[in-house]
Amino acid sequence: MRKFLILLKKEIRELLTLQIILPLIITSVLFGFIGRVMSEEQEKAKKPLDVIVLNEDTDNATSNQIIEILKTANLNVELLTDVDMETALTRTSTENKAALFVIPNGFEKSITELTPLKIGTYTIIRDLTLLGGRNYSNLMTALVVVNESFSNSLLSQKVSGVSPEVLKNPIQVDEFIVVGDKKANISPAAIMGFVSQQTLFIPIILFMVVVFASQMIATAIANEKENKTLETLLTTPISRHAIVVAKMTAAGLIALLSSGVYMIGFKSYINGVVGSEEASSQIGEVMSQLGLTFTPQNYLLLGLSLFIGILVALAISLILGSFAEDVKSVAGLTTPVMVLVMIPYFFTMFIDLNNMSPIMRYAVYAIPFSHIFLAAPNLYLHNYSFVIYGIIYQLVVFIIFVIIAAKIFSTDKIVTMKLNFSKKTKKNI
Repeated sequence: MRKFLILLKKEIRELLTLQIILPLIITSVLFGFIGRVMSEEQEKAKKPLDVIVLNEDTDNATSNQIIEILKTANLNVELLTDVDMETALTRTSTENKAALFVIPNGFEKSITELTPLKIGTYTIIRDLTLLGGRNYSNLMTALVVVNESFSNSLLSQKVSGVSPEVLKNPIQVDEFIVVGDKKANISPAAIMGFVSQQTLFIPIILFMVVVFASQMIATAIANEKENKTLETLLTTPISRHAIVVAKMTAAGLIALLSSGVYMIGFKSYINGVVGSEEASSQIGEVMSQLGLTFTPQNYLLLGLSLFIGILVALAISLILGSFAEDVKSVAGLTTPVMVLVMIPYFFTMFIDLNNMSPIMRYAVYAIPFSHIFLAAPNLYLHNYSFVIYGIIYQLVVFIIFVIIAAKIFSTDKIVTMKLNFSKKTKKNI
């Protein structure tokens, strides 16, 4: 037992390097940073957008009414009247305004004649990010409010005694969302958007963690072979199976550390997103009512799924690393692991697996890493059995690959095994 502990300490010391610790810290900080940034951006979204309105149709109630409605639609309006359009556009751009609205001359008359002129909108594009798109969306929403107000006014004048809302929408929809045995009176789009926002970065970080773990152990094995320390290790008076167990135990501890850091960062991210949403709407309360929240049990199951998934990646990479001739060849040898991670990564981000054919769906389920990516959405929907079965399946796959690794290490072929496609063998003449 003492020899095994010494070997375990040696393996942990080799794995737990600055190159290992630094990415773990970065992962945790990254999650917290993303959550904080998204929270700050949502707070910024509540602030009024600065716009300029050039009113060419002065001294009438209609233009003034449009300006007042824009102010109530979360726009900070600066009114211009005695300048030309080019001057107003220049001021809009140089003064960092979001847009310029131009109310054309004769607009009030065109409204009363039901042949309305178009309001010119000049949106200033300063970047092509999501923020720029959000600003445009807010501007269009403000115009919808203006259009709605005038539409209601015109309908009230033409048809008395009937609500404009009834005329425009004779069929009303009362939306409910049902999750399991719970329901709430809210639009499904609001809940779907909220959950998507929370889970947006989960697949990306999971991909990074699994690929990082597989590279870690494969590099450690390749480094031992390249430095000829593996031969020395195999000649020590300790069983080959104990060597495999020590390597996997050390790697498992690192995997546990990675999972813990990931979950801490993930919780920080969720708190950042949820906190900002709850401050601005009732969605957080409805989410709790529907049970669409992450409980401590959910965090435990997600962390356990990630932990077992990392162990699977480590076991596969331990075998692949045995074929490495040197550290440089590790990247090519671990490609199969990256492919197996990328397939469910893209599928779970863009496709509903339930809509796939049974053969394709179960082919994706057969990839053990799929269950890591599918864990969070299923935990939200209380599909605990799916997550638990996925963890059991991953554990079985892990045991199978550990047995294969033990058989490889039980022979002396571990020292001579290699796959190097960069060199071609020369034929003897």
